[in-house]
Amino acid sequence: MAHTVIPMYVMHQKIAVFDERTVLLGSLNALSQSWTREVMVTMRGAYFARKLLAHEHAETFSRPPKCRRCQGTEIEIRRRKNGNWFWRCYATACKTTPSGRSNAWTQDIRLRDGR
Repeated sequence: MAHTVIPMYVMHQKIAVFDERTVLLGSLNALSQSWTREVMVTMRGAYFARKLLAHEHAETFSRPPKCRRCQGTEIEIRRRKNGNWFWRCYATACKTTPSGRSNAWTQDIRLRDGR
């Protein structure tokens, strides 16, 4: 679904789906580490891959908007305490006020299941 990595704030699991058939699932930074003792499981199967992509809202999450304040693309996904997801700009110039406080642009994400 995504040709880029979409940052998710405070998420440790890693999920990579290739050709909607091969799934890498675990905690290992699969594209950058080979020296840790973390785990990555490879599973093959189109049905499993499609179900996982749907469960993780991949279609929605793979299309982050541009920041409406700075027009940048440094966008991450966050989750509120109530469980609702939202986009947040993490560009330093955009989120920091002249006094040094954070005032990042955000936009709620509407999912098909209503959350």
